[in-house]
Amino acid sequence: MKNFTAVTLRGTTIYSKVRYVGLAGTAIMFWVGAFIVVAPGKGGEPLINRSLVGGTISMAIAWMGWMITIRPRLVMCGDTIRIRNWVTETVVPYGHIAGVNIENGLTFTLKNGSEIRARVVGTSIVGELAGYPSARLIRRHIQPLLSSGAHPEGGEVRETFSLSLKVPLIVAGLHVLLYGCMRYIFPMP
Repeated sequence: MKNFTAVTLRGTTIYSKVRYVGLAGTAIMFWVGAFIVVAPGKGGEPLINRSLVGGTISMAIAWMGWMITIRPRLVMCGDTIRIRNWVTETVVPYGHIAGVNIENGLTFTLKNGSEIRARVVGTSIVGELAGYPSARLIRRHIQPLLSSGAHPEGGEVRETFSLSLKVPLIVAGLHVLLYGCMRYIFPMP
């Protein structure tokens, strides 16, 4: 029987398979917000109020779902690994990595003693029971790069705050378009 892992390796990028759940959740939340806009309800709320409430709810929940499930990934570049978590992106030269710990999710231990957790494989009860097969798969792909000795300790570890606004702006734009359609094409109260 093939071992199931919760990650997908495409070229040099490792994604979580859970991202499809986040993508579906993002789409569903847009439609929940759209339903709030279209359904006038018992109180006969004006269209602008329904649009603001529906847009805000769907934008906030869709963005949170995207941040937690779709955004985390690892990218193995020439001499570095790029660890993208929920709100940070860390670039670590391979020469700075002392080891890859898979006991409680996926954690990179640096030679200076600090640790960087990669959210692409999170802590979970299922992972704990199965022995974190996704983290083991990632370690198998990264370990040869660490043990080859071809990567000197040069460079620096750079962690940056990286909060993308693409998703909330797209959802907000779709809600503005929906509001325009409901207001001017299909007049609603």
